[in-house]
Amino acid sequence: MVIVDTSVAFKWFSTDEADVPLALKILDDHVKNKNSITVPDLFLYEITNAWATKKNFKLDFINENLNLLEKYSLIIAHLDFTLMKKTAAVSRKYKISVYDASYAVLAEKNGCDLVTADAKFADQVNLPYVKKLG
Repeated sequence: MVIVDTSVAFKWFSTDEADVPLALKILDDHVKNKNSITVPDLFLYEITNAWATKKNFKLDFINENLNLLEKYSLIIAHLDFTLMKKTAAVSRKYKISVYDASYAVLAEKNGCDLVTADAKFADQVNLPYVKKLG
């Protein structure tokens, strides 16, 4: 199992991003049942927000991407109140957003790596299970 954040998943649908082949390899391993991808439930909000606000993507493109994401059958984890308390503590400790902290907490809980393309975040937390893509 691996946790990926939105910065990695965004690359699955882009051609002009750095490290696209590395991101696609993670997805390919998931699709071929070599490794499963888990994301927190807020991932769906974040990826949809990125498509809707960060680039000038057409609504049809966003809808097609959401259909593909659904077909990929990512494991979507719900963060309960206990995990949210841990998330708040991690957010404060490392001075990161609760959103970013939720991915790290989920990785820690599951004893797996979090892969991110956000080097600033990875450097800031400097946790052994938070890995930079590439």
